[in-house]
Amino acid sequence: MDVVKEVKLLKYQMSLMKHMINAEEHPFFMFVIDHEFEENQVKAFLNMLGMFSCRIKGEDISTFYQNDQLFSQFNLPLDKLYASEQPTLEELKSVVAKIFYQEFKLEYLLCSLKKQCIQMEVCDFLLQRLKIDLK
Repeated sequence: MDVVKEVKLLKYQMSLMKHMINAEEHPFFMFVIDHEFEENQVKAFLNMLGMFSCRIKGEDISTFYQNDQLFSQFNLPLDKLYASEQPTLEELKSVVAKIFYQEFKLEYLLCSLKKQCIQMEVCDFLLQRLKIDLK
């Protein structure tokens, strides 16, 4: 099969999958599909949220050092990611811009994660910061 046919087939299959996935149950996955995120982008972002969770709770983040290679491919400042202080909204914006290379409303991203029960505490923490920042 030539490349053009493969691409058309994949696009059709993606369209079918979007109809099969319940957007109410999997809003983050739909967000990922709609924005055409790649696997390594999603992995890096979800790992970063896990690190943010540990930082918010004051827990050890040394288990995340194994992700250096994953984070460094996006030119993320490892010294800031591994800082012991709580994450900031500015840090989130910077990380999102470096990982996803596109702009979208952070509120939509965080709400989609929260609705799918992914890092809910981190999402609440950052959504609160976002509300304060918008005032």
